[in-house]
Amino acid sequence: MANHSQQQNAPSFFPLFSPPECIAWLSVIGIDAVAIVTLNALTIIVYLKERRFRKRSMYLVINQAVADMFVGAIVFIFFWTLGGRCDCWTIIRLSNLFNVVTNALRVVIETASTINLAAISLERTHATFRPFKHRLVKKKIFGAAVAIVWITAGLISTILVLELFEQDIFAFLRYSLILFCLLVIVVSYSSMAIEIVCGSQLHHHVASRRERKLTKTLFIVTVASLLLTLPITILRIYELVVSPTLRMIWGRTYIRLNYSLLLLFLGNTLVNPVLYTFRMPEFRRALFSFFNCRSQAQIFPLNEM
Repeated sequence: MANHSQQQNAPSFFPLFSPPECIAWLSVIGIDAVAIVTLNALTIIVYLKERRFRKRSMYLVINQAVADMFVGAIVFIFFWTLGGRCDCWTIIRLSNLFNVVTNALRVVIETASTINLAAISLERTHATFRPFKHRLVKKKIFGAAVAIVWITAGLISTILVLELFEQDIFAFLRYSLILFCLLVIVVSYSSMAIEIVCGSQLHHHVASRRERKLTKTLFIVTVASLLLTLPITILRIYELVVSPTLRMIWGRTYIRLNYSLLLLFLGNTLVNPVLYTFRMPEFRRALFSFFNCRSQAQIFPLNEM
């Protein structure tokens, strides 16, 4: 969730929102949090339950669903804090340690999600240009890629917790990493698009066609994620580089814009399961099969009574 700690530090010399507006924001954010956790948890269950999805090329995809589900968990904390600021309920005053840990976890999860998208693009690039070598890559390499994603995100979060740099410098480093990941994604998928359109060797192999279809699906997922993530990232960079006092100048207008772009960002964590359902028939069948099994498990015992 894109830097909602900054939102929590917004000026307090005016009421945050009117009660009806607070209830509206809480309702939308609460629904988003439940939907994010539920849909991504279902995605993880389907991927782990079905043997055909437990292949090496899906490790990073499953890792993306895990990161997105954790984003939903962080949103629940934000929902609870926002309700307290709006005086909708009384919250217990928490220690600074809890706030630091929560903020660190938020940075880890957000950063891991962005790095993982770049890792998926690199994995798809290798599968497109070196399809035969890609099939020979061992599982431990993909496991190492997942570990590197979380270790890198953890190191960035550690910088925040230990305050090794000033806050502005840390923010600059973090957004520089995000922009670098964006560059990797653009270059990777651009090169893949050229290869798929112009290359001839990929069109004659069934497995390669299957890989190309997966690549297209993950490309659509990545583009959707970036389009939903970029607005709030651009606002953060603009505030950091051009107008550090933007929050103070705009007041409640800034907060409303912040929350609106935050909701747009949260759509990034919802779009993946939806696109998987529409673009991957195997995933759709496995998802419907899961619900059918659950409903039968509940109905049969009642019929036997």
